[in-house]
Amino acid sequence: MKHRSDSLFHRARFERAIVAFLILILMSGCVIPRQRGVVNETPPALACKISPHFPSALYRLAAGDVLEFLYLTIPGVTPTPYKLSVRDAIDVEFTYHPELNRTVRVRPDGRISIPRKPDISVAGMTSDEVSTKLKQIYSDLLRDPEITVTVREFNAKLDEIQKAIATAPNGQARVVAIAPDGHLALPLISDIRAEGTTVPELTQAVNQRYAKILPDVKVSVILKEVTGNLIFVDGEVNRPGVFNVKGPTTVQHALALAGGTKETAEPRTVLVVSKGPDGKFLARTTDLTAVTSSSDYVLRQNDLLYVPMSTIARADVWVDQNIRRILLFTGWSLGINADLGRTVGR
Repeated sequence: MKHRSDSLFHRARFERAIVAFLILILMSGCVIPRQRGVVNETPPALACKISPHFPSALYRLAAGDVLEFLYLTIPGVTPTPYKLSVRDAIDVEFTYHPELNRTVRVRPDGRISIPRKPDISVAGMTSDEVSTKLKQIYSDLLRDPEITVTVREFNAKLDEIQKAIATAPNGQARVVAIAPDGHLALPLISDIRAEGTTVPELTQAVNQRYAKILPDVKVSVILKEVTGNLIFVDGEVNRPGVFNVKGPTTVQHALALAGGTKETAEPRTVLVVSKGPDGKFLARTTDLTAVTSSSDYVLRQNDLLYVPMSTIARADVWVDQNIRRILLFTGWSLGINADLGRTVGR
């Protein structure tokens, strides 16, 4: 009984010691000098965060951006019979009247010319359907006509697009810049709107257009060059990333584009990183709590706006990553209320 009482006594002393240690950490963290907090958030660490936050999936394309379109042909077996298209060539053979045999090409109006009869429309029909139609047409001239239709050349549009991209320096690809009106010009399809879309959205739209005329072609889109006015926003914001802006953009505007700051943000030491003429990074801090409409800092092209984590939030992360895991590993559980500065043992 005495041994159990001693064990509980030592356990209570250990828990009180841990609690006192954590309270000391939280209290000391609250008096970290403001300058020290800013230094901890300056480059080079920030420079490494630009690249992960520049995915094509988030960036909205702008006029002047350069894209590379990679064309991949994937022949496959279709569940339905092949339907004739413009520029396809077919052989029309009369079994008992070879003098009427012809090799004809589907014209842009979708029609073909046949001997002794008016032109007929065949675009969108299968070879068997064309054969049946010809038998009906020639039934008044020939008795029980036997007519065979064979597709000689097909997928003429595929050959056309392969020729269009055959001279590209990167193989089956085409490099295109977004026009000032925000549209792109690609082979065989009408101009497509690109400005304001992301690369995945544009890829889907382009493939949908080509699927209507070339089901075997798949297109991949790669962002090659960005010429817009870019602003990078990182740190404790709801939607970190890169934004293409037009006209003067202030710190407040950039934060609005990023969905505003999180509760864990430190608004008094927001960092603005610019690249100087010599290529070196220049950093300055902005206090959002003291910013007015007249004093709001105007960002330049390619500026990085970084919102650091507050001292209390950093202390809470440290506690979560170190103390809580240690206690849970040893079978203890400890709850921290960082806002009230209280520690409660469970």
